[in-house]
Amino acid sequence: MQVKKNNLKVYKFLLGVLFNSLFFVGHAQSNWKLSIQTWTFHKYSFLESVAKADSLGVKYLEVYPGQKVGGDMPGVFSYTLDKNVRDKLKQYLIYRKIKVVALGVIDKYYYNKDNLEKFFEFAKYMDISFITAEPEWEDLDEFNRLAAKYKVKVALHCHPKPSSHYWSPDSTLKAMQGRKNIGAWPDIGHWARNGVDIQDAMKKLEGKIWGLHLKDIRQFDNTAAEDTLLGKGVCDIPAVLKEIKRQKFKGVISLEYEVNPKHNMSEMHENVMYYLSQLGKL
Repeated sequence: MQVKKNNLKVYKFLLGVLFNSLFFVGHAQSNWKLSIQTWTFHKYSFLESVAKADSLGVKYLEVYPGQKVGGDMPGVFSYTLDKNVRDKLKQYLIYRKIKVVALGVIDKYYYNKDNLEKFFEFAKYMDISFITAEPEWEDLDEFNRLAAKYKVKVALHCHPKPSSHYWSPDSTLKAMQGRKNIGAWPDIGHWARNGVDIQDAMKKLEGKIWGLHLKDIRQFDNTAAEDTLLGKGVCDIPAVLKEIKRQKFKGVISLEYEVNPKHNMSEMHENVMYYLSQLGKL
């Protein structure tokens, strides 16, 4: 019992350090929003994800559109929610002081020509600034048009090759050409899985990175490589943060961790603490 009490004291101390660090970072990097992609907690509901993020001191979320809302509210976090549930969620998020900054990733498994505009309407209603997406090539102009209509920016995401159109920064750049409402929201872990040099890729996308997934993986150039804790794998996280600082980045940094989804809070605590410690070194 004494061991458990001591562990609890240590945890509370570290949590206090975390909150103090977040306060400091909020002033030191006021243009960077630390977020969690809720796929990290996909074994749980959206409401449970809000509580988990809040307990980590993280106030921003990128929400995937298939996540169950939870509580006494039916449905998933998507355009299919009726006005009553939407309004309840908006009030709840205000109460918890949590902001949903992005909806996604919207890809061919979620959207079609009949429902695409509904995603934008939903994002606008919920005051969500970005849709992270992997559009089909032939749909890029329509994504760009809807982004302008609803004033919700589209940020291109990447997954492992060969299924992702945007696994390479070169294809992402090509897709953005002539489409001012479309930017980039890469996953640096997937870049590493695809054998892409992260630093070179970030330089290619300079000025158009609106957000990114910050993660680390165990092996370079292996699409099946597993996630690991930040700083423990092959992604040079300090170099990534230095590069976006050099680029005068003003956007969202989403933590995503896809290991041990039922019991990953201790790992997520370590990831947040690592991120904050690296900000202190910039």
